Amino acid sequence: MPLTRMDMVDEDAVLDLAGPDVCVFPVPGAVVALGESGTVIIAEAGDDAAISGVWNDEQFLLIGPAPQPVSARLMGPMPFTAVEKGPGPPIHLAIRVDVRCLYLGVVQVGMCKATEDELSLCRLWIEPPLSRETLAVVRPPVHGAVLPGLQWLQYVEDDPRHALELFVTGWYTESGPAPSSSPVPKFVPPALAHFYRLAERRPDILGQQNFIEPPADLASRSHGERMVFAVENQGGWDWSIPWQPDAGDIDPAVALTTQDVPVPEQEPLSRFLLQFSLHEAAVTAPYQAGVRGPAEQLMPLLESLLQRVPLLPFMSPIVPKTFLAGPGVIAQVSSSRRHPGAVTVGIGAHHRSALQPFGRLDIEWRGFDG
Repeated sequence: MPLTRMDMVDEDAVLDLAGPDVCVFPVPGAVVALGESGTVIIAEAGDDAAISGVWNDEQFLLIGPAPQPVSARLMGPMPFTAVEKGPGPPIHLAIRVDVRCLYLGVVQVGMCKATEDELSLCRLWIEPPLSRETLAVVRPPVHGAVLPGLQWLQYVEDDPRHALELFVTGWYTESGPAPSSSPVPKFVPPALAHFYRLAERRPDILGQQNFIEPPADLASRSHGERMVFAVENQGGWDWSIPWQPDAGDIDPAVALTTQDVPVPEQEPLSRFLLQFSLHEAAVTAPYQAGVRGPAEQLMPLLESLLQRVPLLPFMSPIVPKTFLAGPGVIAQVSSSRRHPGAVTVGIGAHHRSALQPFGRLDIEWRGFDG
């Protein structure tokens, strides 16, 4: 029996859309049914970035790992190839609400990611977008989320290593093994050695957009008398400090090198590592918002909710960025080279609820996950 969008039906009625002889595969937060007539995805109502579900009014995220048959149906025989030259079987989406299913219609595959032959993420587009009322049903708001605080801000100027520790322990969960007792090499400055000790329990702080080099690789990377300790994700530039056989108690200057030309960053290593961590948090947070516009209009609105981080601009040799922070939120601001007087703002939030106050500002967001 054909279904119409917003029909509330039993699960079997949705599964029938896949046709006879359906094979059902579980993925985190959902099930995927494959049949000759189509693909059916049934997910739980909720708002958890770690499992499959409705992300916003236009997107559904299927979170893996997904088995090979699901990967082949959504991505083709090999990653990033079309399933076939013509249109494939339709993909139907439904959300389980209590004991029944709310049918949301046919969705389209957008961007997919895979590890080897296993699907890890697939973004599916919902057209037309869901109404606010429907979104509240399939992605009910979560109240009372515990957000990372701002205690670290008071230590930025006088004790940046302590500020870094408070920030990363509040923003990142422990996922690594117990700290090792092996000493950090003497040529590693204290601020970087402290960063590595934090990374033993929280390896994500080493970077997902750009990367801090592991200690074992430091000695093999250099620009003459400089030691490279961090790299941009595509190799476009790197960051280095002077090579010292015994770093002692120094807090060295950092240089950004691109096209073999080193240019100083504005903060020493201890504060640079905090900048690096704030940038990573902003660009890799699960919930995002972005906007570009006149600084004189945007900044007062943002500063009504956020506090400035007392650091000189990060990545100043390329695109200088300053930071603002709020509970569970990091914003980075850069001036537009093409539009004098304009700024580009990117906001990363630890939880969707942290973005919700920004939705009430008089700002036309380019992307908003709140």
